[in-house]
Amino acid sequence: MAYIEHDLLRKQKPRKNNLKVRVDLYAYASELYDELSSIGIIKRLKNISQLGLIKVEKKLAKSRYDYVVLQLYLHQMIKKSLQSQLALTYNNLVKPNEFRKNFRYKTKDDKPTIGDMLQILTIAYNIGHFFNTFTASRAVIMLAEKNPEFRNILIKSSSSQRFQITSEELLNEYNYLRLHLINSLLVLEHCDQNKQSVILAQELLYAYLREKDLPENSKLHYVFELFRSVRNVSYIAYDLQIANTPLTIDLCNEKAILLLLKELISIYNDQLPANQMLTSIRKMLNDTLYNESSNAICYYSISRKMASILNKQQSWIDKDYYSDIWLSEGSVLNTRHKQSHDYSSEGILKLTFSAEDKSLSKDLLLALERVNNSRVGYYDRYSGERTLLVSIKKKCSNKPRAAFRILKTTISYLRKVSEPSNLDTRFLLASKFFLHYFFNENQIVIKPTIDQKICVLCTRGKNSRSSEIKSLLNNGIGSADERHEVEYMYNCLIQDTINDTSIIIPGSILVYKNGKKLSEFDGMIIHPMRKKDQVILLESKNKESKPLYAKKCLSEKLDKLSFPYKKSDIQTHGYDCQLKVSL
Repeated sequence: MAYIEHDLLRKQKPRKNNLKVRVDLYAYASELYDELSSIGIIKRLKNISQLGLIKVEKKLAKSRYDYVVLQLYLHQMIKKSLQSQLALTYNNLVKPNEFRKNFRYKTKDDKPTIGDMLQILTIAYNIGHFFNTFTASRAVIMLAEKNPEFRNILIKSSSSQRFQITSEELLNEYNYLRLHLINSLLVLEHCDQNKQSVILAQELLYAYLREKDLPENSKLHYVFELFRSVRNVSYIAYDLQIANTPLTIDLCNEKAILLLLKELISIYNDQLPANQMLTSIRKMLNDTLYNESSNAICYYSISRKMASILNKQQSWIDKDYYSDIWLSEGSVLNTRHKQSHDYSSEGILKLTFSAEDKSLSKDLLLALERVNNSRVGYYDRYSGERTLLVSIKKKCSNKPRAAFRILKTTISYLRKVSEPSNLDTRFLLASKFFLHYFFNENQIVIKPTIDQKICVLCTRGKNSRSSEIKSLLNNGIGSADERHEVEYMYNCLIQDTINDTSIIIPGSILVYKNGKKLSEFDGMIIHPMRKKDQVILLESKNKESKPLYAKKCLSEKLDKLSFPYKKSDIQTHGYDCQLKVSL
């Protein structure tokens, strides 16, 4: 065998220098920064890990303060080099009526600019995090739902009616991704209210939280758009250094950073490609770093633990949300918690729901939590979507049964989504999760055979399930053997007279172990709502000789997987056979 040796990457000089920057704070931001320093908030910000509970190598660790300064630095770069590319420059004045009717600055000399607003918002936006960041924020949301007394002290932690309305809205939306902004508002209330910068910071946060209520032509819409663009570049640039991905953003390469920022914010560019690129990277970081499947379940369990500990509080009468719950480093929400992974990290079901189905996803989460031996978690995405995760305890004595109960619960809720479809890809994900445990925790691949895409569908009713398969067969796709396999499935379905929900897999089910294929099954029918014979394994042979050949093949496949069954339970039908399994 011939081979090629080649040096794909020449030796390069590694970067050994730090990126030391100087950021010029304008008058308002400087005043706010000094005020926050005087009450210890800037020091606190330096001690809060950017990624909260996520374990990071010490030399790569960043604080929330680092994150703030990076954003301020990028804004400074934009003002210096990209002003001519903006719809509104950083020097553009922002009038009081851009915020709300009847709002006034303290003096006629107060003339803040867009640049001022961006610096103030960048600082104020980040000061309200718990030490455990979003894990703690989620615990607050969970506790507020469970404990009316705690909910009340949170909402009444400020006498401001605006604060109370806004905080109640966030709690009702279960929006833990923005809960830190409520804390930021409380921090600002503890600052000197005679300072214009403090008032501006509060107004900016309220406007940001209620952006839909701003006047249509308010310049704050543009301020928030710039803020989000720079914020996204900042956290992506930092977190790509930590994530196990082949991508990175070199913050030391000023020209490259300016090019990226220009693509994102220039009014002369089509900004869509750059935004789509960042959206894809954000999704990748969401799934592989912030909420990597096995860790996301762990972080959710910590949120539950925090809420549970606080819920045991005898009385909240003498407790102050700001000082006792948020500010105190000894608060349950700020202290470290042990991370437990007592569940399988391989077989994890991951389902994403639209914003419209967020309430349904919450109900499903609670239902899955009640399934014996299950371990669940969830996280919200900035897009408004919610992702649920489910696994099974490592010490569970009957994982196939637990997986089946999870499948049954999941299917019952998936059929209630706002836009139901028999071909919803979540049926495929739920089926693969179940089959992973059904076949002794081996890897599962399901390949379509008589359709280019469809390999799993979920129907309700005897007529519906048979007509769906008949429709696939009418497409005329697939080899003679593949079509024979599905024709046998169709014959099995039309003989079943029970009107219930069925998962039908008209495709090849491949079972792998360590990359090696162990077995391949010709199709499967799952009846998740039945009390017996819930799983039907099918084996078809497009032959007119050896009528027991199909039974022999099915037995060999099951034996390779050490699957428990009785050969006498395999039923032959001509040159085909099936095995019904009860769980």
